[in-house]
Amino acid sequence: MDAVPEDLAELVHRAARATAPYPADLATLRRRARLRRRRRTATAVAGLVVLVALTGGAVPLLVGEHRPAAPLAALSQSPSSPSMTVPGSPPPTPAPAQRLMLSGDGGTVRPHRGGPEVGLVGGVADELRGDGSVLRHRVPAGWEETVALPDGRLVGLKLTDLMPGVRRTDGPDVAGLSIKLMVLSAEGRAEVSREIRVRGQALRLAGADARYAYLARDGVGLVSHELTTGREKTLIRVPTKIDGELPFRAADVAAGRVVSVTGPADMTRCQLDVRRLNGGSRLSRLTVAGECAPSIRLSPDGSLVAVPYRRPNGRNLDYRLAILDTATGQRRADQPLGTATPTFGMTGGGTWGAAWIDDTTVRVVWAHLPDPPRKVYSVAELARVLTVGVQ
Repeated sequence: MDAVPEDLAELVHRAARATAPYPADLATLRRRARLRRRRRTATAVAGLVVLVALTGGAVPLLVGEHRPAAPLAALSQSPSSPSMTVPGSPPPTPAPAQRLMLSGDGGTVRPHRGGPEVGLVGGVADELRGDGSVLRHRVPAGWEETVALPDGRLVGLKLTDLMPGVRRTDGPDVAGLSIKLMVLSAEGRAEVSREIRVRGQALRLAGADARYAYLARDGVGLVSHELTTGREKTLIRVPTKIDGELPFRAADVAAGRVVSVTGPADMTRCQLDVRRLNGGSRLSRLTVAGECAPSIRLSPDGSLVAVPYRRPNGRNLDYRLAILDTATGQRRADQPLGTATPTFGMTGGGTWGAAWIDDTTVRVVWAHLPDPPRKVYSVAELARVLTVGVQ
């Protein structure tokens, strides 16, 4: 089977937006994507060349202490062998509480006729490990929305075009589209591969744990999908779209809680709701004075949430990171992070994933295009690890 072109996948996951459907030749889109993948070798591509803004950002900040950003090590293709302890050497660094996957939107553009294409794109399933190296996981074609479990497994969605070459209308009701929930073992073996698409219903993977995948289903709300049996249970019912978006967008799940962005996109306010998974009662409504950016992440115990956000500053964007108490809304940290400057119509910098080292310290990945950009860069080429903590 052929992997679904990226534009179709994007429309399926964002089908709640009020955009008119349009005809697309899926075979042509697939050929274009394949050509771009060959040119970019180690990077995945954004299907059609569109100007997708990079968002988020951070600088290495600690309360009372600053740490230099650590450059990422070379890409690995498989898990490293068990580490060995050398007599007299310092003890190994404990593994972070959460795994950090490189993820986020990117874009490319050809600024000059006949000139090179430039931009910044992410890998399909690249993981920043605790030692600073990047592990490139082998995943099936069409893989999206990776959630990394503590036991080494990956949970994600696999989109497949079952009617390659057939001209038809894109959208959540498109014919001949398969969406499977997959669980890959630490060795890359498929443990679960199950069709979960309901035609006409957009869906998103909001999170996962050892027992469940949490799916945001259009017209339903947040459901738990049991990994072993496939049984689903509606946890939080949201039968209608909110501001034209699927419920539980930019969501994260941890410690029996779910945090998600609510309200319309607004450069003056980032609004989030924290709810209990059991029953859906709202614990708090959190706000920060700016637009929500990617990489929102709950701490392992669910007591804190890291919220990157941005504010306009002339033609640039200033970025900050807030760390909020999920029960009271108390702001435990709110630090300036950096500034992104547009490059050929694209935002030049942003965050590409976040994960907590422990219950008080979070890692964020930042990548920014050089000036001037000369090619299409992978996030792993330019990324820096940024650490922010609270007392």
